[in-house]
Amino acid sequence: YDMEETSVRNAFDKFKPESCVFVISVDKDGKPNGMIAGWNMKCSLNPPLFAVALSKNGHTHKLIQQSKEFVIAVPNEGLKKEVEFFGSSHGSEVDKFKETEIETERAKFVKVPLIKNATINFECKLEREIDSGDHIIFIGRILACYINKDKKVLLNMKNVNGKRIFQEF
Repeated sequence: YDMEETSVRNAFDKFKPESCVFVISVDKDGKPNGMIAGWNMKCSLNPPLFAVALSKNGHTHKLIQQSKEFVIAVPNEGLKKEVEFFGSSHGSEVDKFKETEIETERAKFVKVPLIKNATINFECKLEREIDSGDHIIFIGRILACYINKDKKVLLNMKNVNGKRIFQEF
């Protein structure tokens, strides 16, 4: 075996492919903001729960703490440009929805919009938050979910020279 000790960052970077999702929330005026999160998971069927870990330094985590709700949207190849933009710009500095002209739809239970062309959308009400070092894990109760049957899921395969390489499955 050629196993060698490495840093946690290198080990996490090797842990690919990983799913990446839009995490969307709204400010007090109902204006949406979002980001891309690689640290996400389904965590319960009954009750239906979805978890995502967000950096404490980000803008989106503050909005979720204020609004107590969020949408998880699973992207596909057709949303690759938006994934790259949402994943590389800061919502406190730029209106990602306006800049990308990403299409949204009104959600049934939350003020947060759905991503119209996403493969899957989960409407979530904040159930619990857990401090986890430099991140906060938000656990959301899924109030409704939607799928686009003919769409696939975009995965983050690896990073090459700081650029994410995506592939659809």
